[in-house]
Amino acid sequence: MDDFDAQRRRLGSFLGLLFTPEIISVLLSLVRPAVRLGAGGGAPVRLGGAPLLPAAAAWPVWRGRPLDFLGAVDFTELAAFGPIPGLPRTGRAAFYYASETPRPWGDASGQRDGWRVFTGDLRPVQPPPGALSYPPTELSAAPFLSLPSPQEPVMQRLERLNRGFLAEYEQLHAVWSRHVTPDVPAHQLGGWPDLVQRPIGPDCLYASTGRPLETLDAPDLSPDDTAAAADWRLLLQLDSDHRLGWYWGDPGRVYFCSRRSDPLEQAWLTVQAT
Repeated sequence: MDDFDAQRRRLGSFLGLLFTPEIISVLLSLVRPAVRLGAGGGAPVRLGGAPLLPAAAAWPVWRGRPLDFLGAVDFTELAAFGPIPGLPRTGRAAFYYASETPRPWGDASGQRDGWRVFTGDLRPVQPPPGALSYPPTELSAAPFLSLPSPQEPVMQRLERLNRGFLAEYEQLHAVWSRHVTPDVPAHQLGGWPDLVQRPIGPDCLYASTGRPLETLDAPDLSPDDTAAAADWRLLLQLDSDHRLGWYWGDPGRVYFCSRRSDPLEQAWLTVQAT
């Protein structure tokens, strides 16, 4: 996979086939560096396998059942790709989730203990009875430039300013996504999420602050809520994956999200599926 500078040049040429220089400038300003997890050469990232926890941490539990270890990321190994906004430059993080149904969808504040992110000195531990174990799966991390999904508010605003923009952009987004993330499932660190339904920021904002999602009307968010929702960024996207025995829907994805000022341990989770 090309480095970010080479990808930006290629993307600029690609955008030039469809859009005016003004639109191209806007779109290039919106791209976000990210890391895909798939086949091919690159830094190894291991999902599933032997669980890791800090030495003093108890195994996380939700509603009386143990959470399941999804995998761990060594951010130090990804630092060679350059800065990825929203991702640490050093350290490791282990991701846990109550993945067996009925599972939390991250749509209510009371589900907060249904997932956990641990950082620090992570060590192998023995899972307790009842915790699901997933087969160790080694993937390769590679950098790519992510574009916002057509459902993102910024794309909707561009459509209002340039009628017909969105129809062309949807095609371009699909082609670029296949180019930079040819592997399915689509596992990802940082960048714009690959949405199944709707933007994740407003959902994270509302659910984490105890507001019912049924009261969420994204087009009419207040300026303060709009800014607060935009502060929620993708940390880790985990797709349904038969290799690991993950099935979140058809399609279905789990999104761990964080705010730039928060430690990773305060990440929120949301699930989208059809």
